[in-house]
Amino acid sequence: MRKVLVWVLITTAMTAVAALPVRAAPPPQAPETVYVVQPGDTLIEIALRFNLNPAELALVNNLPNPDLIYPGQALVLPQPGENQEADRPAVLTHTVRPGDTLFLIAQHYGVPMGTIIQANHLSNPDLIEVGQTLQIPLGPPPDTGPLSPPFEAISLSEPVIIQGRTLVVRVDLSDPTARLSGMFEGRPLFFAPAPDHGYWTIIAIHAMTEPNIYPVVITASLADGSTVEATANVQVIEGPYGVENIQLDETRSALLDETLLEQERQKLVAIWSQVSERPRWEGPFRYPVDGANVRVTSQFGTRRSYNSGPVASFHGGADFGGGVGTPVYAPAAGVVALAEPLTVRGNAVVIDHGMGLFSGYWHLDRSVVSAGQEVQPGDLLGYLGGTGLVTGPHLHWEMRLQGIAVDPLQWVQETIP
Repeated sequence: MRKVLVWVLITTAMTAVAALPVRAAPPPQAPETVYVVQPGDTLIEIALRFNLNPAELALVNNLPNPDLIYPGQALVLPQPGENQEADRPAVLTHTVRPGDTLFLIAQHYGVPMGTIIQANHLSNPDLIEVGQTLQIPLGPPPDTGPLSPPFEAISLSEPVIIQGRTLVVRVDLSDPTARLSGMFEGRPLFFAPAPDHGYWTIIAIHAMTEPNIYPVVITASLADGSTVEATANVQVIEGPYGVENIQLDETRSALLDETLLEQERQKLVAIWSQVSERPRWEGPFRYPVDGANVRVTSQFGTRRSYNSGPVASFHGGADFGGGVGTPVYAPAAGVVALAEPLTVRGNAVVIDHGMGLFSGYWHLDRSVVSAGQEVQPGDLLGYLGGTGLVTGPHLHWEMRLQGIAVDPLQWVQETIP
């Protein structure tokens, strides 16, 4: 499993490993199983370099304080395929410290955030408290079952995933000529070659998906015309989403007219349904506003009621507060698919990032790009405003994968794929 790490907060996250159980380090089996620490190395960087779990590396080397490794120190590297499950605990405990978030804790231990939420029965993961003890399951990911050639391995970025997140699926094949396709919840999957080896695809988990276990069905088409099918299961659990009641004046309420909403939705669906063959983005996305202006006023996924009506929808993006005229930038490379005024969403820009992934920027005061224009990370798109269905100036930033809204902040916090 590939690990995604938040580098700027490494020091806070790594202190948590100090509480790990201690056991004697096994002797190296061969020279290549030992790494000598170099000046400037950190344990988390070493783990990333060798595709290891930082917690496993600390356990194997009997490190009571992983922050205190030193140049010249020899570290034993767990070997790929080595069965160490009998030597390590199935569950670790983590005491929440100042500065901890559930995201940081999950990334630190190399465990899906949903797994920790489920193991600790957290009704609101945003409300973990300093001193709280969390159970961190370290067991292997769920078995996908026996795989038939040409399938060699299938891995899910989060076997247990929260509603509204993006799931990454990686597939290794023994036959390089095989072509991959797949289905999830009636939606086709599109695969791209990975830089190192194998293939990947991304799946949107709808924010209102009923918690349950769902199959990811993958099909390999061989040169002789035959096909081989494999299935991996993902467990969707309920997200930590609250409820907001949005009060609108009479003029703004008129924009909730079903005819207006449907007309605008159809216009955007025609854009979101397009899938280009390759990803245009690389690495994590940036925030669409300058770092000094990052102030999230409404999180993705919040269930919504308008004028005290029924809770029938959810917030499909993240809102950033700010004054009219605050610059809005492209967070990743792409092609502008739309730049024009919309009735409900106000002055809008949509960027096509490839692979069926689009980002939207609503309620702009004005835009400075045009459809068909290529943009790079940091390019100016327009200026924050208060047009369309709003109660005040803000930027609504939305990510759509095959037309389904997913949490945009995940794309900032993680490198996908």
